[in-house]
Amino acid sequence: MGITKEELEKILSFEPKIECVSTISSDGKNLLTRFPKELREFLDLKKGDKIRFLVEDKEKIFLEIIRHNAKEEKERARRNR
Repeated sequence: MGITKEELEKILSFEPKIECVSTISSDGKNLLTRFPKELREFLDLKKGDKIRFLVEDKEKIFLEIIRHNAKEEKERARRNR
Protein backbone atom coordinates (compact mmCIF):
# COMPACT_ATOMS: atom_id res chain seq x y z
CA MET A 1 0.00 0.00 0.00
CA GLY A 2 1.48 3.35 -1.05
CA ILE A 3 1.14 6.83 0.39
CA THR A 4 -0.04 9.96 -1.34
CA LYS A 5 2.23 12.81 -2.36
CA GLU A 6 0.63 15.01 0.33
CA GLU A 7 1.31 12.39 3.04
CA LEU A 8 4.94 12.09 1.92
CA GLU A 9 5.43 15.89 1.96
CA LYS A 10 3.97 16.03 5.48
CA ILE A 11 6.39 13.31 6.66
CA LEU A 12 9.41 14.99 5.06
CA SER A 13 8.59 18.55 6.13
CA PHE A 14 9.86 20.08 9.37
CA GLU A 15 9.18 23.17 11.42
CA PRO A 16 12.35 25.14 12.18
CA LYS A 17 12.85 26.54 15.68
CA ILE A 18 14.01 29.82 14.19
CA GLU A 19 13.55 31.22 10.71
CA CYS A 20 15.57 34.33 9.86
CA VAL A 21 16.55 36.10 6.67
CA SER A 22 19.89 37.87 6.31
CA THR A 23 20.83 40.17 3.44
CA ILE A 24 24.20 39.68 1.78
CA SER A 25 26.35 42.74 1.08
CA SER A 26 29.87 43.20 -0.27
CA ASP A 27 32.94 45.17 0.76
CA GLY A 28 34.48 44.65 -2.69
CA LYS A 29 36.54 41.63 -1.60
CA ASN A 30 34.16 39.47 0.42
CA LEU A 31 30.45 38.81 0.57
CA LEU A 32 29.24 39.76 4.04
CA THR A 33 26.17 38.93 6.07
CA ARG A 34 24.96 39.77 9.55
CA PHE A 35 23.41 37.16 11.79
CA PRO A 36 20.09 38.31 13.25
CA LYS A 37 20.08 38.79 17.03
CA GLU A 38 17.58 35.98 17.61
CA LEU A 39 19.83 33.50 15.78
CA ARG A 40 23.00 34.80 17.46
CA GLU A 41 21.46 34.37 20.91
CA PHE A 42 19.99 30.93 20.14
CA LEU A 43 23.35 29.63 18.84
CA ASP A 44 25.32 31.54 21.49
CA LEU A 45 27.57 33.07 18.82
CA LYS A 46 30.31 35.35 20.11
CA LYS A 47 33.03 37.50 18.59
CA GLY A 48 35.84 35.24 17.40
CA ASP A 49 33.61 32.24 16.63
CA LYS A 50 33.87 30.96 13.07
CA ILE A 51 31.41 29.42 10.63
CA ARG A 52 32.60 26.57 8.41
CA PHE A 53 30.62 26.09 5.19
CA LEU A 54 30.32 22.49 3.99
CA VAL A 55 28.97 22.47 0.43
CA GLU A 56 27.81 19.23 -1.13
CA ASP A 57 26.20 20.85 -4.17
CA LYS A 58 24.28 24.04 -5.01
CA GLU A 59 21.20 22.79 -3.17
CA LYS A 60 22.79 21.28 -0.04
CA ILE A 61 24.88 23.43 2.30
CA PHE A 62 25.71 22.73 5.94
CA LEU A 63 27.14 25.14 8.50
CA GLU A 64 29.39 24.24 11.40
CA ILE A 65 30.12 26.57 14.31
CA ILE A 66 33.74 26.64 15.45
CA ARG A 67 33.88 28.19 18.91
CA HIS A 68 36.71 30.67 19.46
CA ASN A 69 37.62 29.21 22.84
CA ALA A 70 36.53 25.60 22.22
CA LYS A 71 40.08 24.25 22.51
CA GLU A 72 40.58 25.99 25.86
CA GLU A 73 37.22 24.74 27.18
CA LYS A 74 37.96 21.18 26.07
CA GLU A 75 41.35 21.25 27.83
CA ARG A 76 39.80 22.75 30.99
CA ALA A 77 37.09 20.04 31.04
CA ARG A 78 39.75 17.32 30.63
CA ARG A 79 41.74 18.69 33.61
CA ASN A 80 38.63 18.92 35.81
CA ARG A 81 37.77 15.21 35.50
